[in-house]
Amino acid sequence: MIRLLQIRYDKLLFALAAALAAASCLWLWRQQGDIRRLHALPVAASLAGAAYEPAGLHLPETKAAAWPKAPAQSHGSGWLYEVFTPPVIYYNTLARSFTVTPPMYPGETNTPFGLELLAVKQEQFRLQLVGYFGAPGDYLAAFTSSRQPETLLARAGRHFEGLGLILKSFDVRKITVVHNDPWPVYDIAALAVLTDEETGADVVLDSRARKFTDTPLAVLQALTGGPRREVREGDTFDDENSTYRIERIQLDPPEVVVARTTSGLPQPETKILHPAAKSGGIAGKATKPKPLSARPARAMAASGD
Repeated sequence: MIRLLQIRYDKLLFALAAALAAASCLWLWRQQGDIRRLHALPVAASLAGAAYEPAGLHLPETKAAAWPKAPAQSHGSGWLYEVFTPPVIYYNTLARSFTVTPPMYPGETNTPFGLELLAVKQEQFRLQLVGYFGAPGDYLAAFTSSRQPETLLARAGRHFEGLGLILKSFDVRKITVVHNDPWPVYDIAALAVLTDEETGADVVLDSRARKFTDTPLAVLQALTGGPRREVREGDTFDDENSTYRIERIQLDPPEVVVARTTSGLPQPETKILHPAAKSGGIAGKATKPKPLSARPARAMAASGD
């Protein structure tokens, strides 16, 4: 039985293969017309008109570009950082600071330096409390500022335009004075709390003393006279022949390191300036602010330096 089924299956496959071969031959016979038309088509493309000329290639125009000159850093005109030639840095042992040029000390040049140090002091805060008016619960505080000529009167909440300060609170208190005697001594002090918009911190002003910052100032004047200059570290200014840069300011002992650039000198000259000696000590030495005498609580007159 199995043998019979296998024979029938083989016959069926043979018949199917024969049918596929016949169908293929029939399809090929029907496509003979299309094949003859394809054989008759030309293979090479016919060229008509002028002969072919290759298009010329135009090179893009190039311009020579020069690297821009390296700008000076914030520390001075000599601090120039090239790509492959960084500055040579020297250490000035007298000035205790670094420079990019060999420092020239006093005595190495016969040219007068041209500056005199009058004083070294701390910079005052941009607003000072100088007094108050009124009664408890309704005080009117009086302030002065080096940036504005008039006296500023304010209550809590006042915004000082141009100074970046807001009067957060104002109060008058009786403060115990520390001393060696057995009986108590009191002082009346007005305290103003300001919000500094530049730093976001609160600053307390006391009517008994001036408020100073941590920034040192140097008071300079030309040897030939002229106006006094109050300068900070990093400031630069010019005179008729030279350019000066303030390298460092020290409060105690008072001294200022100044670098001078002159057209007649190949390198900047560095010099340490000290205040001129006067009777009673050295001019420009930082002094502690003197406390103001106590005033009545109900009416304190505005006063300033």
